[in-house]
Amino acid sequence: MNDLITRKRLIIAQADQHRQLIELERQRLRQRVGQARDFVRQNRWWLVGGAIASGVLLAPKKRGWLGWLPLVSKLLRIFEPTDE
Repeated sequence: MNDLITRKRLIIAQADQHRQLIELERQRLRQRVGQARDFVRQNRWWLVGGAIASGVLLAPKKRGWLGWLPLVSKLLRIFEPTDE
């Protein structure tokens, strides 16, 4: 009977360790997302400009400037600062 109680306590302790580990990973992930968001906010014009320049250079020659308008408007919406 004591062996079962010991095993139960061990399983509970392991479950608690797993919960703590998951919480630490969640906090670390939130921090990384916050850092990435801050980086994009600080450098968004460079990122948008680089994306547009890369697209223009890598696009097929038959695509005119009007074909890029939807992409540019979408990129501007993605990198638009939000109030958080």
